[in-house]
Amino acid sequence: MPDRGMAATRVVALVFASVGVVLLAIAGYTGNRQYTILKTWPTAQAEVIKSAVVQGHSDRGTPMYGLDLEFSYTVNGKKFLSPTSTPYRTSSYGSMRKKAEAYAVGTRHPIRYDPNDPGEMRFDVGYNFGFFFVPVLLGGMGLVFAGIGFFLLRSRAAMPLLCRSCGQPVVRHHNFCPNCAAPLSGLGTPVP
Repeated sequence: MPDRGMAATRVVALVFASVGVVLLAIAGYTGNRQYTILKTWPTAQAEVIKSAVVQGHSDRGTPMYGLDLEFSYTVNGKKFLSPTSTPYRTSSYGSMRKKAEAYAVGTRHPIRYDPNDPGEMRFDVGYNFGFFFVPVLLGGMGLVFAGIGFFLLRSRAAMPLLCRSCGQPVVRHHNFCPNCAAPLSGLGTPVP
């Protein structure tokens, strides 16, 4: 009969590894999406018509700040008004205030718009923290989860087994202890 501790560890390890792989896949998808925007969406000059620092709260009640914006731009003679916001929040009011000053009402900035739907746009596109925040965060979390899962699988598999009767090391999947001939029920006891 298999050791329950080993089976439980295997299940936990597989859950961690699976969550890690899923997070890595989502990070790859979102990273590829951001890269596609960066490389294939056309650029237009847009004017900021609304800029406001907004406050929310984290799960722990910490004030978090973001930036709500609205841009006006023209594509193929048609005018678009697109509301947007920063893809992240920060506890630093000063840094978000500085970003709001850079995107003050009346300033002009390059934006990228979806050629299939010009009303969909992105600002602050580039190789920067804000633009690649989500893929980097998900990728980091995926690596941690997958790493924990694979570590648990490897560390549990490498643990020597001991006979429950005499305490001597035994070989996995033997039926009897070579030292005292006690039945092993298919497995010995893992060394803690």
